[in-house]
Formats: sequence, C-alpha cells, structure tokens
Amino acid sequence: MKQITAGLDTYAALCKFMQQPSPQVDSRTKNEIESFFGYCMDGMDTDSEKLLATLLIKALNKRINSEFIGQNIYLGKYEVSQIQLFNILIEKLPFVRFSQQITNQAIVEAMQDCEEATVIDIGMGQGTQMLNIIEQAKSLSRLKKIHFVGIEPFGEALRHAEKNILARNGQVPFGISFTGIHDGAENVDFSALNGLRGKIIVNASLALHHIQSDRQRSDTFASIRQINPDALILIEPNVNHYEPDFFARFKNCYNHFYSIFQVIDHIENLEQADKNALKLFFGREIEDIIGKEEKDRYEKHEPATHWIERLHQNRFSLRRDLLKVPVEAGCGVKISYHKEGFLGFTFKEETVLAVIYAN
Repeated sequence: MKQITAGLDTYAALCKFMQQPSPQVDSRTKNEIESFFGYCMDGMDTDSEKLLATLLIKALNKRINSEFIGQNIYLGKYEVSQIQLFNILIEKLPFVRFSQQITNQAIVEAMQDCEEATVIDIGMGQGTQMLNIIEQAKSLSRLKKIHFVGIEPFGEALRHAEKNILARNGQVPFGISFTGIHDGAENVDFSALNGLRGKIIVNASLALHHIQSDRQRSDTFASIRQINPDALILIEPNVNHYEPDFFARFKNCYNHFYSIFQVIDHIENLEQADKNALKLFFGREIEDIIGKEEKDRYEKHEPATHWIERLHQNRFSLRRDLLKVPVEAGCGVKISYHKEGFLGFTFKEETVLAVIYAN
C-alpha cells in the first residue's frame, strides 16, 4: 500500500476522495483512501484535523466498504459515560452552554408578570432544559401554574421527562402539569392541542432540522402560527446539510465541524481524552451527513436564513432584541446579532449556531 508522507494537506486529500463520481471506487483509489486513513489514525489523539478526517473517512467507508477501515476505526478508548458527556456538553461547550442559557432566560422573561403559562417543548428529550426553566422560574412572584406540552418521538425519553418534571410539584411555588405527545412535530396539529392557557411559549432546541422535507417544515410553522404563540424560540446549527449535492454538503460539513473541534480544543480544564470523546460525540452526525443515502438521513441542518424565511412566510415577526447576549463566551466564540435577525455563535469566520426569537 502506498504510504502518505507527513505534511499532507488533509483537507485537500479529503476533497479528492469526496469528489469521487461514484460510490464504486476503483482499487487504486480505495488503496489511497486506506493509506490516508492510516495516516490520520497516527496522531489523531492530539490533532483535531486528523480526528475529524478519520470520522469523515469512517462515514465515507459506508460507500466504499473497506474491510481495512472497518477493522481499524474502533475509537472506544475515547468513550466516556453518557452522563459525563452530557455534563461536559452543557457545562463546557460554549455553543450548548450559552445557547441554552440565552434561551432559558428568554423563556422565563416571557413568563414574567403572568399567572399562568404553557410551554410547548418540541424535541423535549428527557426534559433537562425544562427542568432548568422550572428552577429559574422560582423567581417569578406572580406565576401560579406552568403547563408543559412535551413533543418527542422517543417514548422512553418522554416518559422520563414527564416523571421528572411532575416530581417538581411541591418543590416550587407554582403548580406544574404535563401533556406528552409521542410523535414528531410535523405530525402535530397545534390548533387541536387542548388546555393551552396563559402565555404560550414554543421552544424548539436543536429539533426542527429532524423534520425531513421543506414542505413539512413550512407546514409545521403554519400549524404553530394557528395558536398565536407569545414566543417561538429556535436553536439550530447554522449550516446547510440539507444540500443534496454530496461534495458541497461535505465542504459544509467539514467547515462546520472543524470549527466545533477547534472550539473544543480551546476548552480549559478538560482532559484531552474528554475533548476527544466530545468530538467523537459529533461523529454520529457526521456519519449521517456523509455516510447515509439521502432517504435515510436524519441530520438535515439548514442555515438560519432558511428558517427565518419560513417564519416570515407564516407571518412571524423576529424579536432578536429579547435575546440577551452574555459578556463573554470564551474559547474563541463570539456571540453577536446578525442583520438577518438571529443571534449567531461564531468561531473565526464560521457562524456555527443560531438562536432565533419570533412571535
């Protein structure tokens, strides 16, 4: 097998392999990919670009089906417990930490001066964000009741959320009720939801990009518009992985995750093994974006401007003035308002994440 020498331009090599016109690559190219993979494996512990390239080649391997790559991609030495990993994400990674902080503050402020509120959480998961909102809402002197509507396609997570959220009754100075909807947001008729009381707040944190088609995304906003929410708050990656052209999608993917990996490298007081585990966490998204056929893909991110266009089409107004920017995010991340109407999280030239507030 031809060896790749040190000093290789990793991105240029990736571009060469990702431009292959067919998944059925010839044996020479396959050998080159395997050699490149071996080059990246050597040193990826401390080289973010090599680790990212390794994850991208792992995803590409679903197309070329190399036994050599399949045997050698095992990265179990980076694994940490799910609890530890999520703690790192929430406490250390600026994109997650501060987007949640900004969103939670906006939701609590939207409930200020009201006695009753309904929070509809799209993609509720296990309810972690809503538990944080309950804790912050203890400062609202007039609030008497919050009704949570959790929309979540994974039943076990939804049951976990319901149990933990209702368990807060009696521990906070307001009542809590819960309605669970075991489905995706695109299948929900929001106008048919019962018991929407007080201020209505819709939260969608890293959830709407899982809706598969453009029509379904637009229809979901139209359905939400029917209930006239006082606030609709979105957190979405600001990158086009909806792009049907494979090579263009690869370039978007590379720039997006390269920036995320660089930010992870800037996190202080975090062991290298934990940093690598955090990067590996995003490997599942990379595999979806690069390794799966279009019909099987799940992570179809879009730029913030696409979401904003749909909001405008459905008569929503942007309220970026209601999103409070922290003084300093750290790790080289800048948080600032963009003229298009969203709050962007930017590392160098790449705006990785967007927070959008509308009503």
